[in-house]
Amino acid sequence: MEKIIGITETREKIKKIVDNISDKDEAFIITRDSKPEAVIISYDNYLKIKELMEESWKYRFEKALTESQELFKKWLIKKGYDFNKLSDEDIERIIEGE
Repeated sequence: MEKIIGITETREKIKKIVDNISDKDEAFIITRDSKPEAVIISYDNYLKIKELMEESWKYRFEKALTESQELFKKWLIKKGYDFNKLSDEDIERIIEGE
């Protein structure tokens, strides 16, 4: 459960807020001039979110890598190369020469 709290109230009640975060696994959205500015969460939740973000980045990277490899294969075929017969050295030569 998350609670919305103003920055002034946060300053006044920081110990209670931290206690609620650690004891009740609450999250606090801190506002300034009625606009959300920050979120305070437990350290365990922070680590979970960080891990999920890293996994998401790895997934997106691997997807982009796979897509670029497929595009490169199509480019090679369009240029008249047989991708299955090319060595890594051949591919490097083609990239450097084209």
